[in-house]
Amino acid sequence: MKKLMIILLAFATVALTFSLIPFLLNYPYSNSENSGPANFWELINMMAYEHKFLLPGIIALFAGLILFYKHKKYEDTP
Repeated sequence: MKKLMIILLAFATVALTFSLIPFLLNYPYSNSENSGPANFWELINMMAYEHKFLLPGIIALFAGLILFYKHKKYEDTP
């Protein structure tokens, strides 16, 4: 349970960090309607603008925090 908690909190941190990209950077340049990303960073940037990281990050954060408090509750009881 502790490993799952750490994995969820780490994923939430990464996902929520990526979801902050639209506030820091401009949308990646595209030549036409159907042009794709030129590299992996532009793909991450485009996905962040479409809010693909925000909801999974929030869900993972809440799940990780619930597991953290359950673990802390059971750890504190004698």
